[in-house]
Amino acid sequence: MLLHPFDPSPIHQDSKILILGSFPSVASRERGFYYAHPQNRFWRVLGALFDNETIYLKSTKINKKQYKQHIKIQKAFLQSHSIVLWDIVYSCEISGSSDSSLKNITFNDIFSLFNSSKIQTICLNGTKATILFQKYCKNLGFTLKIETHPHYKTLIPLESLIPKFTTEIHIFSLPSTSPANARYSLDSLLNAWKVLLRVYG
Repeated sequence: MLLHPFDPSPIHQDSKILILGSFPSVASRERGFYYAHPQNRFWRVLGALFDNETIYLKSTKINKKQYKQHIKIQKAFLQSHSIVLWDIVYSCEISGSSDSSLKNITFNDIFSLFNSSKIQTICLNGTKATILFQKYCKNLGFTLKIETHPHYKTLIPLESLIPKFTTEIHIFSLPSTSPANARYSLDSLLNAWKVLLRVYG
């Protein structure tokens, strides 16, 4: 049984966007931060959306000290754009980094983040994260209706059982940035993930 190895990325009272994955990959568990696999396109997508090339590594030939410094750059970027990263799964059994092998799952207390922030948008990174989020919500007693759009899906809560979680919040199911999602090119990912920019007006 594995426990989620690290906390959500820094959250503050003005945080607006919560990006949820499933569970950290082997690379992320080893390096201590989100989306650390060199072929995962998450940081490249965010870098392109916000015109910031400093947040993704162009070379994997760096030592631990350099990588820790790079994590500081990523955290500062997230805070400056009011973005919080976390994962849905708290504990599980998993084979390597394979989402399909996840079993005996328990969930993080996702909605606890709403108590100390202004989160209005949830982005689910991939199909597995979407399925897990639906299960998490079902365990709390409410249902999500899915609507399909050209580049992404939206999930609409049909009940509001948590004061900070209202039907006005925006929940997007986005294509996974994982290298396993090979059918999506970087341009295709950008077309979907640019929905994040709506938050900034």
